[in-house]
Amino acid sequence: MLHKTKNIAIVGLLFTITWFSSCKKTEDNVINNATKDVRDSVYAISQELYLWNTNLPGSAIFNPTSYPTADSVMRKIRTYSPFVNGKYQDRWSFAIEKSVWDNYVSGNSTDAGIQYAFVSATDLRVKLVYSQSPGGLLGIKRGWQVLKINGIDAISANINQLNTELAKSTQTTVFLKPDGTQQTLTLTAAAYKSDYVINPKVFSVNGVNVGYFDFDSFLGDAINGKTAQSTLNVLDQTFADFKSKNVTELILDLRYNGGGYGLVSNYLGNLIAPATAIGKVFAKTEHNSNYTQYNSTDYFTNATNGLKLSKIVIIVNKGTASASEELINALKPVMTVKLIGNTTHGKPVGYYAIPTMDYYAFPVAFRNVNSAGTGDFYEGFAVDKVQTDDFTKDLGDANEACLKSALEYYRTGVLQSTSQSARISAEIEQWNTAITKDRLKLTVYDLPKK
Repeated sequence: MLHKTKNIAIVGLLFTITWFSSCKKTEDNVINNATKDVRDSVYAISQELYLWNTNLPGSAIFNPTSYPTADSVMRKIRTYSPFVNGKYQDRWSFAIEKSVWDNYVSGNSTDAGIQYAFVSATDLRVKLVYSQSPGGLLGIKRGWQVLKINGIDAISANINQLNTELAKSTQTTVFLKPDGTQQTLTLTAAAYKSDYVINPKVFSVNGVNVGYFDFDSFLGDAINGKTAQSTLNVLDQTFADFKSKNVTELILDLRYNGGGYGLVSNYLGNLIAPATAIGKVFAKTEHNSNYTQYNSTDYFTNATNGLKLSKIVIIVNKGTASASEELINALKPVMTVKLIGNTTHGKPVGYYAIPTMDYYAFPVAFRNVNSAGTGDFYEGFAVDKVQTDDFTKDLGDANEACLKSALEYYRTGVLQSTSQSARISAEIEQWNTAITKDRLKLTVYDLPKK
């Protein structure tokens, strides 16, 4: 009987050989049928695994080596997915160097550790700062206004110059703090690990304890060979603390969470869901017609530190993607889920990481559906209350607009309608896209095993 664990312990050739031998092929056969060129290799892998593989032409017609990189091959493959509502359904297949991927999944970065966003054309704010990064260690907080970076005024008209300065290893930045004082700090890029659980808090609302935390990623370090165990440990610690404080309601902030391991999504779902969900479907994976024998189902299970909630508020926006959306989709049939913010990204599909030469290939390989059979949310999840991301205040600040709305819901039982002005303008969104480094949108599973 097939056993499937939702993680990415795919660092050796063995898993790939297991996968392809199940179809009477091996990785070597696939690659030898092409050439020892990584571009041919990632295309051959896609011909096998791609969810829409029957749309792909033969290798001679596609001509993978006519593209400059392995990733450009994968980006072209996206255009063979169905074209619906003015866009290709696949907007994510990619290839990445192993060394880059290994750092990404472990949360390892070497920079200042700060992300920025515009509130207006003349108001740039700190959007996110990791505690162990150079910026975090200097005490910089989300919500601080940025006046200058290396002498360049922090205004939208200077976006190109600002991005040039932000790419440098050293930045001298003038901040305006919430107390009205200015502070000039020199940020020097250095290695650090990202925080995945950010600013956990407990609020008392009408005598009820409401937990909150920002969850930044479903990735994380392996410990003793167990994928993302570092993240699972932090989640356990957070929920154990919530239980000790008698938390009976929860606000989960996923506004910047582009996804990660399906295993972590399922684990977090178990910590949240009610007791009545135990044994019910969390998610089903569906593959192309060549691999239907690997379709599988994951279930809600009992979690020692589970809060067993009947409802949850989740803060979301277009940065909420993939494994984050898998979690939302899984919870919707088993409990009340209220969404605050803006429409999510819309990625109901996932990958296996296929090692080939010095790369991993990530062709979209499966779609996810929940216990109700819902899965094609390519337009994202609409919210119950529109609320603009409030960059002027820190995550976990009770007066930050999204969190304030969530707390008000628990206080009144009603999500008050919000005017259209609560939506960020298209112009500001363009500026923030230009100055914010985009994250990968990920739901990654382990390869099925016999």
